[in-house]
Amino acid sequence: MEVNPRLTSPKEVRALLETLGHRPNKGLGQNFLIDANILNIIANAADIQPDEHVLEIGPGLGALTERIMPMAKAVTCIEKDSTMVEYLKTRFSGFTLIESDALDVDLDALFAGGITKVAANLPYSVASRLMVDIAECEHRPELMSLTIQKEVADRLVSPAGSKHYGVLSILTGVAYKNTMVKKISPTCFLPPPKVWSAVVRMELREVPIVGSAEYPTFKNLVKYCFSQRRKQIGTILKKKGISPVDELLADAGIEHAERPERIEIERWAALSSLLSQ
Repeated sequence: MEVNPRLTSPKEVRALLETLGHRPNKGLGQNFLIDANILNIIANAADIQPDEHVLEIGPGLGALTERIMPMAKAVTCIEKDSTMVEYLKTRFSGFTLIESDALDVDLDALFAGGITKVAANLPYSVASRLMVDIAECEHRPELMSLTIQKEVADRLVSPAGSKHYGVLSILTGVAYKNTMVKKISPTCFLPPPKVWSAVVRMELREVPIVGSAEYPTFKNLVKYCFSQRRKQIGTILKKKGISPVDELLADAGIEHAERPERIEIERWAALSSLLSQ
């Protein structure tokens, strides 16, 4: 009986990639996570129950997949690389495999179909966009455990007033409570990326801070103001032609001289609500 290569052994992963005639694709962010401890942390942070359906984005060779499959009732994987797709089919059975770019998949339909958790080592080039896309879905997963670039993780979990706080923190923070679980050294990957990574956990709020009807106004406001984040909020809104600015700001509990990075999500929501009236 043929024994599967150990996906946490650098030597065996290199040999496997050679057998597959595959060189890790930088464009797809193919840095294979080979640290068993980190893989277990991602799987455990997802808090997968035996009756749950889990989504994994970018499984690669399946190092995380083989950990979450025994934990879940069902697993769906989205993989763009055709070589990885063919290998995953030979290595695993009893799971759903979608060969596609995750950005082209109707994620909301997957969540509406019963997927409640996401566990993934996200492709770094599209991680921010994917997290916002998922946070904006109507049927959001209740929890996500993700590996992303540490720089992006810093932006995701930052509170108002910190230098990393911005559009990503706010748009995902409407629906999720975001926390940093673990920082990851480049040496945990093959090939090692040039940057540090991090495991983050995104836990669904019972009630989103902004309702779906008001969200487009809220998003436009936040993106517009953060495009001029060094300016005072009163100045930014006057330039946008909004009036009476100081009255609106006061009603939202915001001072004219505050800068966008000082304003918490709740106050952005209050201002957005006043503007949409």
